[in-house]
Amino acid sequence: MVASMTEYWTKHPPVHILVAGYMGYKPETQTKGAPELNATIAELAADFGDDLPPHLRKALDNFIPVD
Repeated sequence: MVASMTEYWTKHPPVHILVAGYMGYKPETQTKGAPELNATIAELAADFGDDLPPHLRKALDNFIPVD
């Protein structure tokens, strides 16, 4: 199920995530309970970046973790 949703989201990014990133939204607290989900979102953001116009690429940068 998760793999099929990930594949779908690769082709059709969730608009609410793109809008939140574009607006610079970051949650006040970071959740630590789903590291695989964080990694998946970061991978999707990296994958989408090449397919989006420049003004939306910056929005996805908010979802790529900085070490």
